[in-house]
Amino acid sequence: MDSNPSVPHVISVCGTRRRIAWITPDYPPDRGGVSDHSSVMVGILRAAGHHVLICSKPHERGFSCLNSELAAYGPELVVVAYTPLGYAPRTFGLSPAFMLWSVQLRKRFGCRAILLAHETSLSVAYLWQRREYKLAALGVTQVAQFATLVKGFNAVIFSNMGAQREWARRLPRLMKQFHVIRICSNIAHEATSDAAAELRAAGYSVPSPTILFFGTGHEAVLFDYLDAAFRALIEIEPDARLVIVGMTLDKLREIHPSLANLGHRVQALGYVPAREVSLWLQVARLVLAPIVDGINARKGTVMAALQHGRAVVTTRGANTLDDIAWDDICLLAPLDRESFAAKAVAALRDPELCASIGRAARAEYETHASAQVTALRILECASEIL
Repeated sequence: MDSNPSVPHVISVCGTRRRIAWITPDYPPDRGGVSDHSSVMVGILRAAGHHVLICSKPHERGFSCLNSELAAYGPELVVVAYTPLGYAPRTFGLSPAFMLWSVQLRKRFGCRAILLAHETSLSVAYLWQRREYKLAALGVTQVAQFATLVKGFNAVIFSNMGAQREWARRLPRLMKQFHVIRICSNIAHEATSDAAAELRAAGYSVPSPTILFFGTGHEAVLFDYLDAAFRALIEIEPDARLVIVGMTLDKLREIHPSLANLGHRVQALGYVPAREVSLWLQVARLVLAPIVDGINARKGTVMAALQHGRAVVTTRGANTLDDIAWDDICLLAPLDRESFAAKAVAALRDPELCASIGRAARAEYETHASAQVTALRILECASEIL
């Protein structure tokens, strides 16, 4: 069980109060994208009057234990937050036990079920193009696993339009069950008159300008683009420093040693509390987000930057679709390392452009992707199947 997280605003109850079970691979105090998102969603649903049972780490506690909890609780609706590695961190995202449990879920408990797909698989096409054939083969297996999983749910909610369209093409008979909901930011905006002073008081060195990057080493991040862009930035602004949230220096050395070798120019902070992440976002001049499949609504850290009104330099790729006006709220570069670096340099040289992009990003986020909007849309999807 968990403590009830505080939320800044409460949505109204959407119809009848529901008895919901929320299944998640992680939950605070363990932190991470899915964990934090689940915490925010549960907090809003509870504040709106719904009964929500949290069941976290079922792959560690055992699915028989999960079944006992659900049988005792008797949910009307089960929401399963999913990433492949979430339920199978030691077996490369492949979990026959989780797949079997999912397929039997509705029949076993007589409930409705929603699969909240934060991710579905590795990018097979990209890995094959890079001749990383072992990872591409793993991606194919993850795709097959997901194709089986979805058949056990009344509805599948994807975090971006590209994934929804891809799976509608693969499984046309199920396309009416597929929905898209933007992933909200997990970082509440911390009200402050001097973010830099608060960071210094917390023991940080705050560079000016700060170039911010979020990363834990995920395969979707183009670290060679990040490296090239930052090196180009310090050529025109020698005082610039790269601040990395989510990755330690040791991890950075393992993944991309040339960045780690830049010494004091790079601060790899590891895990940072959400309040301090908000402060770093407020002092950042730029946020760099080079993504292999292109910017899309699944990127929670990018959503946090948009929420805070920061200028994000990112990439256009296969999953960058026209369902969101990305050109109005981000600084987009093609999937080319030199072009990405050039876009970052142009942004640093034009603070008025960055400010304008930031204002548009914040307004778009609050209208379409805030936590309250996300939770309400999950409830609307639930109302359609209950």
